[in-house]
Amino acid sequence: MEHPAVLCAGLEPTIIGGSRTDAFEKTIAHLIKGLGRQYSCVSAAAGRGDEVYFAFCAGNRRDYDGDVLYHPDPQPVNPDTLYDMASVTKLISTTMVALRLMEEGKFSLYDSLWRFIDAGSFRNAEIHHLMTHTSGVTPHIPLYRVCSSPDEALSAIAGSVPVCGLGEDVNYSCMGYILLQKVLERIAGRGLDELAREYVFEPLGMKTACYRPESDNVASTEYSPHENRYVRGHVHDENAHFLGGVSGNAGVFCSLSDVISFASMLSCRGVSKGKVYLGSHTFETAVRNHTQGLSEARGLGFALHGGMLSASGELMSPDSYGHNGYTGTSVYVDGRTGIYAVLLTNSVHYGRDNRAPFFRARRIFHNILLAETDRL
Repeated sequence: MEHPAVLCAGLEPTIIGGSRTDAFEKTIAHLIKGLGRQYSCVSAAAGRGDEVYFAFCAGNRRDYDGDVLYHPDPQPVNPDTLYDMASVTKLISTTMVALRLMEEGKFSLYDSLWRFIDAGSFRNAEIHHLMTHTSGVTPHIPLYRVCSSPDEALSAIAGSVPVCGLGEDVNYSCMGYILLQKVLERIAGRGLDELAREYVFEPLGMKTACYRPESDNVASTEYSPHENRYVRGHVHDENAHFLGGVSGNAGVFCSLSDVISFASMLSCRGVSKGKVYLGSHTFETAVRNHTQGLSEARGLGFALHGGMLSASGELMSPDSYGHNGYTGTSVYVDGRTGIYAVLLTNSVHYGRDNRAPFFRARRIFHNILLAETDRL
C-alpha cells in the first residue's frame, strides 16, 4: 500500500556524511523504495571501525493521521531525529551495562537469581540464562493488563510457568530481560536509565541517546486508538511504557549518530575511538555462540548470524553479531570484515500487521550492502 503523503515529500535522501557514499547507490535506492510502503522515514549508515562509508536519512517523521488522510505537517526527518530502538535496547543498554558490571566484579555469569531478587519459579536460573534467552522465562506477559502497578511486574514474571527447563532451548524473552534489569538495578543500586547513561551513552559519546526523550524530534511509531494519536516521544512497547518508559527490554531512543558510535565500537570489538570500552576477553565472550545445538545462535545479549531468515541476511559471515528491534531498527556487524550496518526505520507506522514486507526488505538491505562493500 502506498501512502501519498510520504511519496510527495522526503524522497530525496539527506546525505549526512561518509567517505564512500557514491559506492552505495543500490543500497540507498533500496531503502528509498521502502518509503511510504514499509516505513515513513529511514536513517541508515554503514562503515568499518571509525570510518563511516555512508550515512543518510529520508522521509517524514509522520505520514498520515488516524483516518489515513494526508497529515498537514509531515515533518521531514533530519540527522538528529530520534528513533524508538525497541529491542535493540536489550543490546545497547541492558547487555552493555551487564558486561561492564561483570568486568567490575559485581557478579558472575553463573550467579543464580536468588542471590539478588525474589525470582520465584526462576530462582535457580543464572544470569547467563537470561542473557542467552535460555532461562525458560515466557517470552511475553501483558504486564499492563495483569498488574495494577509496575511494582507488581517482578512477582508476575517470577510467578509465571517456565516454557522449558533451564538451558534446554532458546526462547527469546522480553520478560527475561526485565528480570535482568531488576538484577542489575539491585546490584548497582540505581535505575537502568542512570546506569545506561553512566556505562554506555557517555563513554561512547552517544549524545542524544536516552530513555523517555524530551525532544519533539522523534519518528512516530504506531497509531494508538487509546490515545487517538500516533505514538511519538514515548516507547512503543506496551510493557515498557507501563513500566514508566525505562525497561530492560525496550525504551531507549537514539539518533543515527548515536548508533554509529555504538556500531563503531562493536566493529572494533570493544574499542571506541582508540580507547578500550569492553576488554577483549569480555567482548569475545559476549559474541561467542553460547547456545550450540539449540534452536537459535545466541551470544550474551547478541543475536548471532544463523538461519535462512536471519535479520542480517544471507551474506554476512557466520560469526556476525548484532540485534534488531520490533519498530524497524537494527545494528549488525560482519564478524569477518568488521563492516557494520545500521538501519533505523518506523516500520510499525502503518500498523504492526504491515511489517511482514519489511522483514524481507531488511535482509535484502544487508545483502546489497555487503555486495557493494566487496566492490570498494
